[in-house]
Amino acid sequence: MDQERNFRTHYYEKVGFRAVEEKKSIEILLKDQPIKREKLIQFCLRYGVPAMYRIYIWKLILAGILPLNQSIQDYVWQHRQEHVRELERAATLLVPESNAFSLEQKILGLKLIDEGCLPLNKTFLVTDSSDSKFVSIVQATSSFVSSDVDLFWISTKFYKHSQELFVSNLVQYPDDIIQCLKKEDVKLYQHLSHHQLMKSLPIMEWLSTCYANVLPENALERIWDRVIGGSSAVLIYVAVSIFLILRRPLLALQSASHMVNYLSKIPEDCGDRIVNETLELLHKYAVQFPVQSESPSSDSGRKVLKHCA
Repeated sequence: MDQERNFRTHYYEKVGFRAVEEKKSIEILLKDQPIKREKLIQFCLRYGVPAMYRIYIWKLILAGILPLNQSIQDYVWQHRQEHVRELERAATLLVPESNAFSLEQKILGLKLIDEGCLPLNKTFLVTDSSDSKFVSIVQATSSFVSSDVDLFWISTKFYKHSQELFVSNLVQYPDDIIQCLKKEDVKLYQHLSHHQLMKSLPIMEWLSTCYANVLPENALERIWDRVIGGSSAVLIYVAVSIFLILRRPLLALQSASHMVNYLSKIPEDCGDRIVNETLELLHKYAVQFPVQSESPSSDSGRKVLKHCA
């Protein structure tokens, strides 16, 4: 029976039926009053979010953007919009030259004003590494949203969520990546180790920005679905998947500098393959979802297992 179900699921995915099923399932979840945040989180972790609902779902899961009670969402969103407008007015008064800033710098300025952390030297807002990480996230988020208000709220809340999610474990992740790669592909592991790639690669920047401006857009939003759903382990397997999917060109390169240069611009057409490989590794090593129903809208538990470390 399991083999028959797996074959059927694989066939449905090939012909695009799974996307239809997921769309219907998320619509069922959104009819709950109030919407159940935990169910949305489980959906994000297991399936990812249909593109047409992605920004709305992110706003519901990321704390403090939209309430789960749909009857007051419009009212709350009006206040969220006005809050950003007030920050913009404050920025004009406090930093008149901000009109000449890039969009990312403007959003950073609004965040600093909102937190009461605007530096005395206002001519250059990026003063430390956390600011530069936030700017990277803003740059990536700008490709997903259509308004400055969405950009401010999703960037600030996603940044806070991601830092709280894995900040205590981040230093261990490079070792986890190495150990996982060693299990998956010994030859590739030996090649990268011989050239000491991990010492040259900005791996901590990759991890701390959740691969903003590293992965192609179509891949990044699917990875962020899982991060927003609460998975920090997914960041480990993204790096491993990048190495595995780009195995052939990496093996052909004979210096760490050439590899770093090659990895600085991951080909757009590799995005889906990297995500699919990441999810396979995630399910293999980190999270196992018992199949209790063929409908993703049903409740399902999840068992957390040890990852590659």
